Amino acid sequence: MSNAPDVLLGLVPLVRAVVRSSASATATTVTADDSGTMFVNLSTSTHTYTLPTLALSAGKHWLFFNGQTTASLAVTGGTADKIIGVDDLTGDTITSDAVAGSACLIVCDGTWYYAITWSGAVTTAGVWTVSS
Repeated sequence: MSNAPDVLLGLVPLVRAVVRSSASATATTVTADDSGTMFVNLSTSTHTYTLPTLALSAGKHWLFFNGQTTASLAVTGGTADKIIGVDDLTGDTITSDAVAGSACLIVCDGTWYYAITWSGAVTTAGVWTVSS
């Protein structure tokens, strides 16, 4: 067995498009074709983004950005117990703090979603949470 990594992102740009949510809390279904898109939450209540199934997502990535100070955003996997990040190895949904600038990069290898999160908070650690 080789320890050589699979090339997932290669020469793909990190962000190829920006999509801003409306002010409503209507959920957004993300597709594999949205790979490279930055989704900006502008809703005044929690906005949920649902990822596509793992089988369609190998080598794909999405960026989620909270553009609100009054609401959080949530990212849920298309498959249960497959998000690794925020101190959890089998998460279903990750939710940001209600701080403008909090963001999450999701990278998929076809088996797992990897959540790389950061907080927009200036003086405290991020408050991302995960639920299973």
